[in-house]
Amino acid sequence: MSAATTATADPLELFRRYTIEEKTIEYLDADGNPSDLLQAATVRFGEDASFPRDTPTRYSRGNSDSDQYTLSALLHFFSHRDQSFYEYMKTTNTLGLQTVSFSDRGSLLDYITGKTDKFGGADNAAAVAGEKHASSDATGDGRRTRLRTGEAEGAGESGMGADSANDVAREVMRRERSLVSTSSALSSGKSFAHVQDLIKELFPSKSAVDAKNKASGASGSKAENGASRRKSSHRKRRDPIIVVPAAATAMLNMYNIQELLQNHKFVDNRALLEQGGQKPREIFVEHVMPSTGQNMRFRVVDSVQDFGEADWNSLVCVFTQGAAWQFKNWIWKSPEEVFQNCLGMYPKHQDEQPKESTRTWGISPLNIERNKRHMDRATVVGLWSSIEQFMARNKPDFFM
Repeated sequence: MSAATTATADPLELFRRYTIEEKTIEYLDADGNPSDLLQAATVRFGEDASFPRDTPTRYSRGNSDSDQYTLSALLHFFSHRDQSFYEYMKTTNTLGLQTVSFSDRGSLLDYITGKTDKFGGADNAAAVAGEKHASSDATGDGRRTRLRTGEAEGAGESGMGADSANDVAREVMRRERSLVSTSSALSSGKSFAHVQDLIKELFPSKSAVDAKNKASGASGSKAENGASRRKSSHRKRRDPIIVVPAAATAMLNMYNIQELLQNHKFVDNRALLEQGGQKPREIFVEHVMPSTGQNMRFRVVDSVQDFGEADWNSLVCVFTQGAAWQFKNWIWKSPEEVFQNCLGMYPKHQDEQPKESTRTWGISPLNIERNKRHMDRATVVGLWSSIEQFMARNKPDFFM
């Protein structure tokens, strides 16, 4: 493609057209090799055009006509559009990307998917600039006014000495209206000291928690304190558990799950089976939770035969290929009940449809590209985000 084509192309319109027409958008690193969005230097829209990853688009952020969303911000937002705003914001902050504001999400999504041809960012940018220019010359209450024609002409005829110029300047300043700016808003003079106290109350430090527990323990018996310490110690030693299918034909099983969860890469387990590797009985994978910075160890198994009560309570995620026999001899009687108590993931290729029988199970698809291995990292980041969100909501003890 020619440089002229790229220079005249509109990245926002190309992103919209490729989304509506379901065309593939490619990410290339500095050497021109396929990459993911985080490692990419260039975004290529087929033969139409290529742009640097962080090229500004015509979509303005909020009411500003001088600050636009970058192409990488819009691409990342669209790929995480099904996340809650809180989870999406945590992800963008962790990755160092621009965040699409909550107020822009709806209009942006409608525009990109073709539901509407108008949105606030691009269509109003010129209008906003025009209105600002017009308002600087407008007359009326609360707006800056020009000097009366007679005053200006008189000043011009007399040559306007220094005193006259100062008088005119003071008159202009008297009639000007001070608008609210970012700096003035941040310098409002209000006290936010109570916010710090609220944070301490909601998220007490370890020393405060220990002091509180010590004070509480002083009123109880020594036996109760000992039992509480043993229970707490036992709870902290528990590893959250992930269960994968035992079938050798499953897309994810004990042969390739560690490569996916730990190295962010999908490997076809058939290749591993041909190498004659022995299936591990259990696997331990470490992962740092982005929201807390906590390094947590996960235990991965494909059998619940030896599960006790503590193991069932530690179960956080189950991968399934849609076979109901996988849940035989589980404490829950049906797949629907299983996934009411743990997160359910259905690994499949991007272009495949889930089994009809799983539609009532309450599970989420884990879409894996057939050939684009550079997309695996983004897929796994989304998977870990779902696991962390489920644990925070349903198994908060793991974070204590």
